[in-house]
Amino acid sequence: MKRIFILLFVGALIGSSHLPAFGQNALLRYADKQYKLFNYEEAASVYEQAFDKKGKYVAAQMAAKSYQKLNDYENAYKWWKTTVGFEEASTQDYVSFAAAANQLGKMDELVVALDSLPKDGKLDKIHLDSMMSWYNKPVALEAIGVDSLNSSSADFGMVMDTKGNKYFASDRGAEGSSAKAALRFDVSNKLDEDHYAWTGRDFLTVYKINKDGQVATMNSPVPDSYHFADPFFLEEQAVAFYTVTREVKSVDGKKVKTRKMINPEMDYGQEQDEFVDYHPEIYFSKIGENGEFADYSAFPLNDALKYSLINPFLDESSNKLYFASDMEGGYGGFDIYVVEYDKDFNFGEPQNLGETINTSGDERDPFLFGKHFYFSSNGHFGLGGLDIFTADFENGSFSKVKNMGIPYNSPQDDFAMTLSEEGSQYLSSNRTGGMGFDDIYLIKDMYRRFLAKVEDCNGDLITDGFVAEFIEKDIDKAIDLERDVEGEIKANIAPEANYELKISKKGYFPVHDENISSVGMEGTLLEREYTMIPIPYKTTVFVDLVYYDLDKSIIRNDAQPVLDKLASLMNEHDYLDLIVRSHTDARASDEYNEKLSNTRADAVAAYLGQKGIASTRVHEEWFGEKELANDCGDGVPCPERSHQLNRRSELVLMAFADENMEYELPEDLLDLCSKPNLGIQMNVPTVYFDFDKAELRSEGVKQLERLLLLMKEREGVQLALEGHTDVRGSEAYNEGLSEKRAQVVKDFLIKRGIEEGRISYQWFGKSRPVHGCEDGDCTEAEHQLNRRTEIKLMLNEKNINASNEAIQEEKVAYLKKKGLISEVSGTVVVTGVFSSSTNATNHSLTSRLNGFADAGFFMDDASGLYYCYAVKSVDDANIAKQLAQVKKAGYDGAWVMSF
Repeated sequence: MKRIFILLFVGALIGSSHLPAFGQNALLRYADKQYKLFNYEEAASVYEQAFDKKGKYVAAQMAAKSYQKLNDYENAYKWWKTTVGFEEASTQDYVSFAAAANQLGKMDELVVALDSLPKDGKLDKIHLDSMMSWYNKPVALEAIGVDSLNSSSADFGMVMDTKGNKYFASDRGAEGSSAKAALRFDVSNKLDEDHYAWTGRDFLTVYKINKDGQVATMNSPVPDSYHFADPFFLEEQAVAFYTVTREVKSVDGKKVKTRKMINPEMDYGQEQDEFVDYHPEIYFSKIGENGEFADYSAFPLNDALKYSLINPFLDESSNKLYFASDMEGGYGGFDIYVVEYDKDFNFGEPQNLGETINTSGDERDPFLFGKHFYFSSNGHFGLGGLDIFTADFENGSFSKVKNMGIPYNSPQDDFAMTLSEEGSQYLSSNRTGGMGFDDIYLIKDMYRRFLAKVEDCNGDLITDGFVAEFIEKDIDKAIDLERDVEGEIKANIAPEANYELKISKKGYFPVHDENISSVGMEGTLLEREYTMIPIPYKTTVFVDLVYYDLDKSIIRNDAQPVLDKLASLMNEHDYLDLIVRSHTDARASDEYNEKLSNTRADAVAAYLGQKGIASTRVHEEWFGEKELANDCGDGVPCPERSHQLNRRSELVLMAFADENMEYELPEDLLDLCSKPNLGIQMNVPTVYFDFDKAELRSEGVKQLERLLLLMKEREGVQLALEGHTDVRGSEAYNEGLSEKRAQVVKDFLIKRGIEEGRISYQWFGKSRPVHGCEDGDCTEAEHQLNRRTEIKLMLNEKNINASNEAIQEEKVAYLKKKGLISEVSGTVVVTGVFSSSTNATNHSLTSRLNGFADAGFFMDDASGLYYCYAVKSVDDANIAKQLAQVKKAGYDGAWVMSF
């Protein structure tokens, strides 16, 4: 209960008669006597008179203290402001000044005043910063007065029992029934109709509210009780603990002699020689069938004439009773203690909770809920008066005491925090805007709701296995999430706050949203949808082959563009690793060939190292002659072109190669669900044929070797073959020829181990030429482009390269229009090879600025690379001269390429 019992009725001990013209010292002595008698109104008036006489620090300080005791916030602020103007002002004076300014809401004036103070540690600036943060931080809770219960008197301490009944204490007495008739009070069994002289109201009594909302008084089972409050009901036994202040007639058989007055006090000790003080005690009773207290037993630490025991709280899980007391040996004022008990309520020795919880001020109202310990204090820094605090509780230890801030606390007294299992939070306060001296408040949730759905690439909810972390960024605090519906995340979010969400699941890219905000939010629901994308571990996205000369491991000129493209891709995408599998033909010994294949793999790694690719991203394997591409084994006579196919390095570019690693989703793959090959163009050949033929050329075989490698690496990929002819000959003949051209490619792949079910084929004769030759005047080169088998890579019924092809065609059309890209034939001087048209364009424009007017580039269909040239048509007689001119211009790596 708040300090309402500090107030005395004026004139109870001494009248406010006219004072003679005393000097200042005499006035101070007189005012001090009134202050000690709790006659604060008289004391305040006389301290003011003493200050007017001579303006001493002590007169201002004691006037401020007197008005503070009277809860006269205006005058308290006025006199504390006067007090801190003196050099003698103490740290506590500054704290009291801050509290008084706070109670009047004079925060701006307070900040200005504190900024002008000497920096000598008079007031902890951290405390002021905390106070300002409490006021400035948007709150998502609201304290609402329970107006159906509150009255013009003091009402406080809401608690619940196991049957759904609620209880509180009040001093409303018989007056309450007329003021709140709708509550239907049963006051027929009240102990006493006498008023408590210290407040002018009735003594405290416990009231019970049943599940139907009816309110009735509870009788104290302890004889001669004045105050009856602080009930606490056990769950496992039909027992209740409570506080009473009773008349003490004898101690150890000796009658207690009354003095001038009796003070049956509650909550705060007011020891004075003129009074016999009856301090509150703790009792406990069994609860009968009708809900009444059937008997009573005294807590063995009770000593009603020496100290107070209040606010019993029992933790049944550990058999511990917490309570507040001002007994000797504490830190000052009321401290919170704990004592163990057994099943028969035999109690051990009390233990002070220590300086983490207790201060030189008052600590009271203990309440333990889970791993959080709640209590009230005016000793820890707060908003004013008693504030509600929380501390972490684990393994019997307390830590991290924290003021609960607004709206739990106010500039006035806030205390008696209780929580129910269903989540209701009650507190008591005498804050402004209430109905009486103390009122009961319910904390209402003002949070907004956050709802997120977590889906896979198919739009189905991910129902298990993912972990989510939700952080309020402004305070770096984890927010509890609700996962009652599979695939959904729910949480309460505060208004005007910012959040981030992290979702993780093994085998999936984590989701990280840093832009969740309720600032300026309309409505009460903030919805999000997130897609969790599986990490495509060990996905081959690109393959190629490079070939070597007999008995050599040197990277040939024709291999450099392939490796350059791989280096470009690996530099652009750090999630790509390269597997290099090197081979030899069957000539020479097994031991020699194994070493040679190792050297060839090393050569690839070294070349890529020069392009900035770390060796850790290149994984070498070598096989010697163990894995031939054909039947040219030991002693088998084969042409050189067949041996050449065996002298190779297979280059497999693989994404997310480490299955034990949790990768972040790369920026270029944010839409990965719609990228069947991670957005990287596959090398897909077009196989060309001689006129009126359906046999594979050696060049076509070489291209299909690359396709074989791809098919072996990507088992889910399928092929769609389309056979075509040029426009010469009849439709019937060409239709049959185009079928053979598609069939021969299919047969080759099946013979080399590709399952027939992975290959489909169609034929179109001359109905889909690249060049229609409408004017009847096609060149031989144009006829050649029509004699072909086109190959499409299909994954999940999608053409892997379809979207890339559309973009590429658009780029090519634009560059052709600008004259930078064109069809070439004959011999050119190549100055560079690039994997992107942008780089090729920039290179060609630079070449033109360097004096090569014909500079441009062409795209190689087989590799997808862009070849830049400085000289387009090289005449055979001048090859050496023109190459020398290009190199002299700074293109040291230039080389001649013929078509």
